[in-house]
Amino acid sequence: MQVMFVDDESKVLSGIERAIMMQDTEWACRFATSGPEALAMLEETPADVVVSDMRMPFMDGAELLTQVRNRWPGTLRIILSGYSEPDATRRMLEVAHRFVAKPCDSTALLTLIGSALALRGMFKDPEVLRVVGGINQLPASPKVYTEVCQLIAAPGGDTRQITEHLSSDPALSAKIMQLANSAWFSQEAKIHDIGSAISHLGLEQVKQLVLASRFFADAKADPEVDELQRRALLASTLAARIAGHQGLAPTAALLANIALLIPEMREQSGEKHLTRDNNAMHSAVGAYLLALWGLPMDIVEIVAGHTQPSRSANGVFDAVGIVHVAVALANNSMPDRDYLEQTGMLNQLPLWQQMLTNLQDTPHD
Repeated sequence: MQVMFVDDESKVLSGIERAIMMQDTEWACRFATSGPEALAMLEETPADVVVSDMRMPFMDGAELLTQVRNRWPGTLRIILSGYSEPDATRRMLEVAHRFVAKPCDSTALLTLIGSALALRGMFKDPEVLRVVGGINQLPASPKVYTEVCQLIAAPGGDTRQITEHLSSDPALSAKIMQLANSAWFSQEAKIHDIGSAISHLGLEQVKQLVLASRFFADAKADPEVDELQRRALLASTLAARIAGHQGLAPTAALLANIALLIPEMREQSGEKHLTRDNNAMHSAVGAYLLALWGLPMDIVEIVAGHTQPSRSANGVFDAVGIVHVAVALANNSMPDRDYLEQTGMLNQLPLWQQMLTNLQDTPHD
């Protein structure tokens, strides 16, 4: 594996190099002291991972990683930075898969790189790596985004309403959870739902992020995004009902079809487009994207497996099954009856269908 480290402080690079030697990794590591130098080296040999400092002269880390994303989209991108103002945070969110607080422990950094590389082993299909590599921003629902901005701008904005609106949209939820689960804020404790993420970050930080975020505001022209958001929220609400308002199913159901926010994935979804190991392509892309963004792996695994629950069920109706049912029904599809029969839950299908009808009759439930 090719790993590149970029930092204008040579002592930082020396510390990382010492840690690598002590761990005796099998990575081929290279070091650059500027963005232009790094790009020149990448032209000769592309890297699997690029780790860059944010604040550097001539070309900062966000600009460097933007060029890496555009020219080598399969490369994993990690940024090192101290806590910064919302505009810089927004720029990093646009291009980096992971964030590491600076100064950082070199051993912890290498562990993070190792876990990111391990994800590539879970999602080996080159098509998945290609699609995800070029994506760091997904369109929020124009309707939801506008309503959130209005609530934020209003004097004494209602915190409960802001949270409810943010938690109804897959793109907004995923990005806020990405930031909450980053090394800046998480302190090793994984955040599993949007409400906890907002509480963890603080509403003021979230407000500033949303208002400063060009990637939420720009993608307003696609008429399908509002419908995808509506169905994702319906699936999440139904999953919460089926699960008794416990566990990870509501969050996983909200994010289950997040890859369909990518136009290319929507074009392929109707063709039963599969990965090399016969997983639904949009599920694999969504799971890999969420994993790279640092969301908890138990949520990632549910998203990856929800279209084919029998492959991971072992005869048990668990969160994967709940999300499978909720997403299928919310999208006017029939759940896998063979799977439900195998898990002894087929007799519950009429009840779940009635739950869906009740939710559709009371959309603000």
